[in-house]
Amino acid sequence: METDNMDSFLNSTGFGFPESSEDIESFNQFSEGYEFKADVNKIDPSEILNSVRKQSQTISGVDYHKRTVLAAEIVFQLHSEWSLGHLKLQKLIYLCQQTTGMAIHTNFLRQAMGPYDPRLMRSIDSQFVKNKWFKYNKSANQKYIALENAGDHKEWFERYFRNEIDDINLIIDLFRKMKTRQVELIGTVYACWVKVLEEKNQFDEKEVISKFYNWSEEKEKFNIEEIKNAISWMLEYKIYPIE
Repeated sequence: METDNMDSFLNSTGFGFPESSEDIESFNQFSEGYEFKADVNKIDPSEILNSVRKQSQTISGVDYHKRTVLAAEIVFQLHSEWSLGHLKLQKLIYLCQQTTGMAIHTNFLRQAMGPYDPRLMRSIDSQFVKNKWFKYNKSANQKYIALENAGDHKEWFERYFRNEIDDINLIIDLFRKMKTRQVELIGTVYACWVKVLEEKNQFDEKEVISKFYNWSEEKEKFNIEEIKNAISWMLEYKIYPIE
């Protein structure tokens, strides 16, 4: 690798070296009093590099459009179901994204109702109205009302997700009649399952249940049998993270 390319690569990962006396002085001031306390045996260079790469990725208009199109397909198939609202839609987007490994821009945070992106629904609802696909009415039994161009997303959906269509349709069908409470349960179990695999590299039901109850006090509304039944259902239908 040429020197310029090597320097560029190191700088992109945060490991560039000082190139002037000012850089050295700045480094000395920044690191004054610093004590290295990490366990070097637990440092994973690949994980660090992947994290930097993810942070440096530019989010394009296509990324936002893809997630809007995915949401439109879910709503198009489920808008007549009274159980479909913001929470259920978000959980289905999360599960579609996680189980298929699709690359769409979301920022699911740990919130009381499970993985949730607080800005996602505002953006999606806005784009729905702009495209004249759907309008959200919080006070209605049927939350999403089809507008004049409902269904026009199909061409984009088949273009963006041609390799995941069957998996997406399976998830939509599995959750079609589920109430929001059940979808919240499964979405949170899935997120806890992911964390267990990250920490232990293998599934551990007790750890999943422990993380579920540590998620928030709000999760105490679910009893252990409900969680175990959800895990059994996920195993049966293969809706779980891969080790």
